[in-house]
Amino acid sequence: MKYRADIDGLRAISVLSVVLFHLEIPGFQGGFVGVDVFFVISGYLITSIIKHKYENHDFKLSEFYARRIRRLVPPLIATIAATFVGAAFIMTPFDMVAFSRSAVAALFSLSNIVFYLESGYWDTASELKPLLHTWSLGVEEQFYLFWPALIVVLLNLRRRVAFGISLTVISLLGALLCIWFTGINQSAAFYLLPFRIFQFAVGALLIPLTSIVQKRYLPRFPQIALWSGLFCIVVSVTSLGDDKAFPGYAVLWPTIGAALVLLSGTLPGERPASALVLLQNPLSIWLGRVSYSMYLVHWPLIVLFRYYHGLELTSVDQIVLATSTLLATCVLHYGVEHRFYQRDADGSTEKPQPLFGKHFVPYTFATAGLVAIIAASAWKGDGWAWRFPSLSLTTAQIEQGESERFRPVATACLLQNAKSNRHCNFEAKIQVMVLGNSHELDGYSFISAGLGSAADINLILFGEAGKCADLHFDSGRFTTSDEQCQKRFNALFDPEVISRLDIVLYAANIPYGENKDIFLSILQTIKSINAKIKIVTLGGYINTLRPCSYYINQTNTTDSCALPENVSYFEDNPEDQPLFNKFRAIESHYIDRVELLCKNRVLQTCRTRTDDGIPAFYDRHHNSLEFAEMSGKMYALKYPHLLQDLTKH
Repeated sequence: MKYRADIDGLRAISVLSVVLFHLEIPGFQGGFVGVDVFFVISGYLITSIIKHKYENHDFKLSEFYARRIRRLVPPLIATIAATFVGAAFIMTPFDMVAFSRSAVAALFSLSNIVFYLESGYWDTASELKPLLHTWSLGVEEQFYLFWPALIVVLLNLRRRVAFGISLTVISLLGALLCIWFTGINQSAAFYLLPFRIFQFAVGALLIPLTSIVQKRYLPRFPQIALWSGLFCIVVSVTSLGDDKAFPGYAVLWPTIGAALVLLSGTLPGERPASALVLLQNPLSIWLGRVSYSMYLVHWPLIVLFRYYHGLELTSVDQIVLATSTLLATCVLHYGVEHRFYQRDADGSTEKPQPLFGKHFVPYTFATAGLVAIIAASAWKGDGWAWRFPSLSLTTAQIEQGESERFRPVATACLLQNAKSNRHCNFEAKIQVMVLGNSHELDGYSFISAGLGSAADINLILFGEAGKCADLHFDSGRFTTSDEQCQKRFNALFDPEVISRLDIVLYAANIPYGENKDIFLSILQTIKSINAKIKIVTLGGYINTLRPCSYYINQTNTTDSCALPENVSYFEDNPEDQPLFNKFRAIESHYIDRVELLCKNRVLQTCRTRTDDGIPAFYDRHHNSLEFAEMSGKMYALKYPHLLQDLTKH
């Protein structure tokens, strides 16, 4: 395939967008779409290579995979190994377990699946995952497993089914699947191949599309396509962010933008000089050629730096990290990538180096296997806890503490099957439902251990409304694309159920925050249907910058979880929150946990453990079961008849 400098220029734009996004440079809040541009480029290049070799009777799957392994795997192994060494020096055992698991997954092209199962891309925990960026390599490497065979099949069937039509169908159906599933499970749509395959297909579609456009050639079309494509990419990079439902419809902008830029380079005609300067200057071409190494090294450097020095990046930190990224890029590219895989001087022909010769693939797998074994030993070996002999909390203790908070669910009256649930007692005098986000369990444990322990009270657990995908109020009812969530809302607004409710306890992290408007709508609707229902809000407490367990293991005391420098939020002044007044308008009572647990509402005096020494939280803000129950019992001593008093009026 003939070398195209504009593709290296497009790669440069893509990788710089990602790096500057991760460095938190203003104006690049949507820079993560650089990955989407890479997917389109990969689809175009890989399909072009396969089609060209197949039509020249020179295509062999074994050679294709050998080239891909030589191209991608050695730099990846080197990156994972170097990151592992750095992590071993600074990461606590609990974090080392998670990192080592991701290292094994990345070596086997499964990291996108692991990260999908763990969490969302933009949560704070993601900022401390050194190999999070390898999710895109997992998607790409999984794509390589079946795409060559599919292209060969389509080329064989081209007399009966047009090659271009097949790719068009894959692109359109794939895009619709991605957009639709974003509303059902955004993380799955982001991380998993079935919802990203259309981007590779769009790149592949450019091959037949080029010949069609050339037949109907318009002299100015290359310029229009180029500038339109760059505009789409720039808009994506500068306007998208974590407040958008990505991928969804938004993913079409960088996908179409990349396709238009690539298409413009396949057509005859002059390009604007300014565009040539942007895409084909020596710096852009060099950045494009080293883009893979730059992508690999930049994120581990940022994460390990943050892990050691703190999450916030100063201007000096950004400069240091940018410089370090450039240096590490050169080391990885020229020391590893360039030694295993090169092109001719003009870049027109792939020229794999004879390093290891025919033994390259087994040697590579053996090296990857060795690194995986070492990582697995840390993963299954308690994160090599021997590195920190004086830890207050072991990995097992943290994991048990985090899972223990879910224990009450097994014996709770769950709303979804309340009518048939043996744990429900609708004959009880007072019916209380707990509703909220992931803190709903904290509220349930709080109320059940204290105020809700009386025999005349039935506690109902909604089941976490915060997880309901695409939740909105439409035509007088709440609808969600999550089937189980929809069943819970249907049950809640069943006249027989809502008419029985006396109290709704609302429990959420930062309950009056600006992102809690959907809960406000739910509670307002509940009140509009049954005005006698009393709304009680469980006040917020403390959010730490890092998991509380991290600070405990650093200082050997839970007190460090209430130090100002370690806290991101403290509900000492709930009235300062954006939705405070709107919630207060429908509330009957506010449970002030800061007043309950902190002397004079001073952060450093707040309780951070139970009387038995159990931490208040293991992660950043969810209460441990023991601490939630202790707090509930303390509150019940102050207001023993709160629920009864509320239902008298």
